Amino acid sequence: MIKYIFDVDGVLCDTGQLIDDEFSEYFKWWSKDKTYYLVTGSHKEKTIEQIGRAIPDHQEIGFHCIGNAIYPPAGGEVLINEFEFTEEEMNHFYNFWSRSIYDQKPEFDNVIEKRQGSYNFSLATRSRDRELRSHYMRHDKLYTERENFIIQLNNNFPRLEAYAGGSVSIDICLRGANKGQILELIDTGEDTIVFFCDQYGKYGIDTPLVTKLEWLPDNRGKTYKIDNGYKETWEILKTL
Repeated sequence: MIKYIFDVDGVLCDTGQLIDDEFSEYFKWWSKDKTYYLVTGSHKEKTIEQIGRAIPDHQEIGFHCIGNAIYPPAGGEVLINEFEFTEEEMNHFYNFWSRSIYDQKPEFDNVIEKRQGSYNFSLATRSRDRELRSHYMRHDKLYTERENFIIQLNNNFPRLEAYAGGSVSIDICLRGANKGQILELIDTGEDTIVFFCDQYGKYGIDTPLVTKLEWLPDNRGKTYKIDNGYKETWEILKTL
């Protein structure tokens, strides 16, 4: 049996955008006889806002907030690894924000978004405005701001870890409470596990899960790294 795991943002829809209607219909047709899971850094409400209810409603288990908000098939919600930032950690975030030279950064109160078992840190807009997002992406490419943040946090706060999430933000969780943990909650048995993701590589939020899949015996873990959004996912699904 093959079980599929899908990231959402950048895989089932273009980064920061709503799902394409035609692709949504195709995915629902393709997946009707498949076992699949969603794993995303966002909370469930945002995921539904991006891709609608039908796809999340028909998954086996939903993993949100890097796997710290779990929605089992029987219904309900299980929250794990919830935490609050210390004063020292908040001061570190404030200092990073205040020193950033990005010319359109929001007020500090809007930089950190609390989720369930994780936080999202972003100096860019949280809107879907493509031009504003592209503006920050150009800034980040020039100054490697997100990479610097991740390195500083991982080196200075042993209980936390940070990953590049999406194209403009950073996801923060307790050390070890990342996407890799979801494999412990999926009955892999002798099944092949196929993961569609886009943030795989140095500091990428999908890397811990990709690494664990590589450890599965008999090469039963397979990863598709999506670089060009839902259209690339679509083309791959047509072959499966």
